[in-house]
Amino acid sequence: MIDVYGFSGPNIMKVHIALEETGLPYKSIEVNVLKSDQFTPEFTALNPNQKIPVIVDHDGYGGKPFTLFESGAILLYISEKTGKLVPADPEGRMKAIQWLFQQHGGMGPMGGQLAHFYRFAPKGLNVEYSEKRYRSENNRLYDLYDSQLALRPYIAGDSFTIADIAIWPWIGYHELHNLDLNRRKHLKAWYDKIAERESVKRVQAAYDGRLMSNSEIEEEASSPDALDRFFRRGKYLGT
Repeated sequence: MIDVYGFSGPNIMKVHIALEETGLPYKSIEVNVLKSDQFTPEFTALNPNQKIPVIVDHDGYGGKPFTLFESGAILLYISEKTGKLVPADPEGRMKAIQWLFQQHGGMGPMGGQLAHFYRFAPKGLNVEYSEKRYRSENNRLYDLYDSQLALRPYIAGDSFTIADIAIWPWIGYHELHNLDLNRRKHLKAWYDKIAERESVKRVQAAYDGRLMSNSEIEEEASSPDALDRFFRRGKYLGT
């Protein structure tokens, strides 16, 4: 059994999709980052970086419990444990890992920063410039993926891999980020194709109603201080 610690969002969704694809048994344990659950001593013992997701595989190396954080590392672990979601040939394997790393260095942080400055940042402090900067980079990444998918059916080649799993949930935020998916026909076709996978349908069903609006996020937060702490702003800025 694998315990999955998280809440909602693309980095958690990746892990759930990979587990559904491989058929590994798992249990979801909520860590509500809007209520500062990630800062508890119990969670910090699992991940000193105080971020979700985290997994605990109770049948890890040598049959012992194994704890792992960072969604990219978790995807690699699931793949290596099952022999699935990465091509068997060395070249194909490295191509998949290459695009997995690209997501973690590109779409992940760029999408996160766009969401922050578009939806959560207080006015002033060059917020308009910041939003435009990250929107431009997200549009560039959408075009990058679209150009790659014009050449192949999946991000890393001919088969569905952890690279697709890593990128797909972030593209799922196109409406939230106010990015135009429809004008990238290859990316749109890929996105729709993956949305029809049974594993993704099961995860999406479990996530229904868990993506929140601004007002709902504000209400969900235990206090205004919780959002400041989550975003490391206000009195938490620079601490």
